Parts: sequence; structure tokens; C-alpha cells
Amino acid sequence: MNKIWTSSASRVSLLRITLSLACLSGLLLSRKLWMSTRSYPLTPVIDSLPFVSPALDYVLFTALLLLSIIIAINSRPLAPIVAFLILSLFLCLSDQSRLQPWFYQYAVMLAAFGFYLQNGLDQHHQRVLLNTCRLIIAASYFWSGLQKVGVGFMDRIFPSLVNPYLNFIFGKVNVVPRPLIMVIPLLEVGIGIGLLTRRFRNLSVLLALITHTLILALLVPLKRNNVVWPWNVAMGAFAFILFWRASDFSIRDVLLPGRLGFQTVVLTLCVIMPVFSFFNLWDSYLSASLYSGNVEAAAIDVSESTRQRLPPAIQTHVQLSRTTNKLQINPTRWSLIELNVPSYPERRIFMNVTKKICSYAEEPSDVTLTIYGKPNRWNGSRETRSYTCADL
Repeated sequence: MNKIWTSSASRVSLLRITLSLACLSGLLLSRKLWMSTRSYPLTPVIDSLPFVSPALDYVLFTALLLLSIIIAINSRPLAPIVAFLILSLFLCLSDQSRLQPWFYQYAVMLAAFGFYLQNGLDQHHQRVLLNTCRLIIAASYFWSGLQKVGVGFMDRIFPSLVNPYLNFIFGKVNVVPRPLIMVIPLLEVGIGIGLLTRRFRNLSVLLALITHTLILALLVPLKRNNVVWPWNVAMGAFAFILFWRASDFSIRDVLLPGRLGFQTVVLTLCVIMPVFSFFNLWDSYLSASLYSGNVEAAAIDVSESTRQRLPPAIQTHVQLSRTTNKLQINPTRWSLIELNVPSYPERRIFMNVTKKICSYAEEPSDVTLTIYGKPNRWNGSRETRSYTCADL
């Protein structure tokens, strides 16, 4: 058993199998996301991209699944990885909602495999590949924790996860004090840093495994957001495969690549670019912000006449708001119910979704989109801006 953890080739093989199976699981759990025939609108990067026909939908999705399996069973899957990435790029350009955090991470890791496989993946390239993937995983923990620092996570996200259990035991009270909740994101940041240090590496792996076990213990019994269940299993496996008893690399090897290459690309995408998400210059979901409370949100108010004109598949998502007493569509709820993933939390996505609703309105004022900006980290206040159909 010890030989596995002293062999770069063994780690690479285990990582490839885990990565491809995790990707396969995520795709299967979000299959409607990859279809173009659905009520939740697609948001292409370029409007002129060709529309995928319903028949081709299933062909492309099946191809993704088959390529994932081939990557898992083939020890040198350069061609399947390239094909998978090209197909994934086309599908994500056709709909930005497909850039879910787990899929983005898997794609970058597969791209690392593809880049180093073309060089034959000798012992040197095995080490560089492992260090590149270590950078991706450590950065994910670091930024995920930092995104959670604030009242959005403390007052909304964490209570929504634990209160169903605590309220059952203690009644409807907030039992977990704020300072104790704040330990969680700081622990995540610590895991990300600790994985890169020799002294705290194994401890950080154990803490990561405990973290993902607790997350699954919260999500699974309530059947919440099952598309991230395999991601949590995979993240624990990635931490174990990449870092457990790994004494052959230093933090310098991971953060300071000796020469320009794919590791530098990953350093830019996964370490530097998330900084810009705090200034709304880089997408939240590309910055490990899932379940952080630090994302934009939206609500779409519709008139009764517009509701009646909507197709039945969209009508089911219209609800009476308890706070405003208006008929309202929550894009995140709509996406979760239909696609089994949260809506991609960016202004351009919310506006495009609203355009679809506007196409059924008689008057521009019959539909109003309200976008709630990212919450202030210290008091939770949000800047809001409203748009009618005439503004979109």
C-alpha cells in the first residue's frame, strides 16, 4: 500500500479514474442542463452560434458520457480528452449556465491531463501534472473559504443547511453563534494553505475528508442539490490522492512553476482571476463561490395576464411572493427544479432569462426584473436594480 503513495504514476492513474467518474456522475445528474429543448433559456456567449437540434442534443450528451468512460479506462487517453474538451467548450459557449463550478474544475483538470499527455507523461511530466492539479484543488479550498467570509454565509447559507436538523432538536431558534460559524470558512482557507505545506499536509487532508463527510451528511438526508454529492466525494478523493503522504513537492513547486506552461495558465485562472470576482470583474462560479452567499440573486415579477400567457412548463415556476405579494419567478429555483443545478448567478444570465418571459408579455411593464447585487460582507445589504422589458 505504501508503494502507491511513493509512485507518481499510481497517483496519476487514480486521479484520472476518479476525475472521469466524478465528471460522468455530474453529467448524469444534470442531464437536462445539456439539452437545448427545455423551458429554462439557454444563454449563449455568441447569439450567432448554431442551435442544436433535439436529436443532436442526445448524440452530443451521449458522446460526453462515453468519452468520460473511455478516459477512465484508457491509461493514455489523449484523443478522448481533447474530444471531450472541444465538445464541452462548444456546449458551454452555447449555454453559459453549463459552467457550473464542478464542471469548470473537472474541465481544467482534464485539460492539464491533455497538455501533459502530449509530452508522453514521463516521470517529470507526471510530477508537473500532479502539482498542477494540486494547485487547482488547494486554490478551490482557499477561495471557497474566502468567498464565505461574511454575513451572507453566516446568516443565510449555513443556517439553511443546519437549521432543519437543529430546529428538529431544539425548536425554531438559531443555536449556532456567528463566531462559531465563521470558523468554517477560515478552516477551509486553512485547508487550502495547509495542503501546500509539508508540516500540515496530512492533517489538512484529514480535515478535508471530515469537511466533505459533514457536507454530505447535511445534504443527502434532505435530498438537496444532489448534483454536488459526487463533487464532494471527488474533492475528498482528490485531496487524498494528491496530498496524502506526498513529501516530494514543496509549496514553491506548486505556486512558482519553473517555466511558462499549463501550470502558469492554471495559476492565472485558479489563483489570480478569482481576486477580480470581488470587484465583479470575474464570474462568481469561476471563483469557487458555490454555497458562499456571496453571489448576485434575482427575482422576476410578472403580471397576471403574463402568467396566463406563459407555457405550462414556465407557469409552474410562478409563485406568489410572501414579501412583495406579487407573482414572481425565482430563476434559481426554476433552474434547480428543471436542470438540477442552481442558476448561473450573473446579471447577463438573469437578463437573458427575463427576455424569455418578456416575449409573452403584452406590455413592457408587465414584467420586472430585480437584480440583487452581492451582499455587503459586514451588514448583508445589497444594491438593487430593476428592469422592465423595455430596458432589456
